[in-house]
Amino acid sequence: MEYEELRKQVVEAGLNMYRRGLTHETSGNISCRVPKKEKILITPSSVPYEEIQPKDIMLMNFAGEAEESGRNPSSETPFHLLVYKNRADVGGIVHSHSVYALAVAASRKTIPVFLDEMFSEIGGELVVSDYALPGSQELASNILEKLGDKNALLLANHGTVCCGKDLEEAFLVAETVEKICRIFVLSSMLGGVYPLPEEGIEYQRMMYEMKKEF
Repeated sequence: MEYEELRKQVVEAGLNMYRRGLTHETSGNISCRVPKKEKILITPSSVPYEEIQPKDIMLMNFAGEAEESGRNPSSETPFHLLVYKNRADVGGIVHSHSVYALAVAASRKTIPVFLDEMFSEIGGELVVSDYALPGSQELASNILEKLGDKNALLLANHGTVCCGKDLEEAFLVAETVEKICRIFVLSSMLGGVYPLPEEGIEYQRMMYEMKKEF
C-alpha cells in the first residue's frame, strides 16, 4: 500500500477530530498533500471515523481522479484540491464541524482580531465564505477567494476550513478556531469584544509572516 505512514496520519487526525468534539458522526473531512506529487490523500465519504482504516484513505490526483479502487472519496474533495493547487504552503487540511464555529458560521459574523493567537495561528480576522452547496465547485471557489493566505476561515452555515504546513499544524489550527469562536460567543454575551490595537496587529502580522518562512 502506497504512502502508508501518511494514510495513518490522516486516520489519526480524523479520530482526534471526532474524539475531541470537533465534529460528529461522519461530518467533516481531512486530507494531506503527498510530498513532491500532484496528489492528495483524503478521508472516504460516509464512513464513521472510528471505522476508517489506512486502506480506506483515498489517493486522488490533482485532476480529481481516484488513483485506486475502494471507497468513495469525500464529497468535499473539490475544495481540498483547489486549495492545494493554489497554496503551495499547505500540506494538510482539516474541515471540522465544531459547535462554536458552527454557531458563528450560522450567524455569518466576521470575528475581528481580538486575541494575539488569531494572527499567529490564523493570519488575521476570521471571515465567513459565501454559502454554496456542499461539494460544489462554487463552494470551492468561494473558499479559495476568502481564504487568501490565511490558515482558516468559516463556511456559511456549514463549518470550518483549517490549513497548515502539515496535518499536525492544520489540526492545531482547527482547535484554535473552535477556541476563538467559543471566546467570541461568550464575549458577545458580555457586550462584545475589543479588537487589538493597531500596534498589536502589526506585531502579530510580523510574527505570522516569520512563522510562514520556517
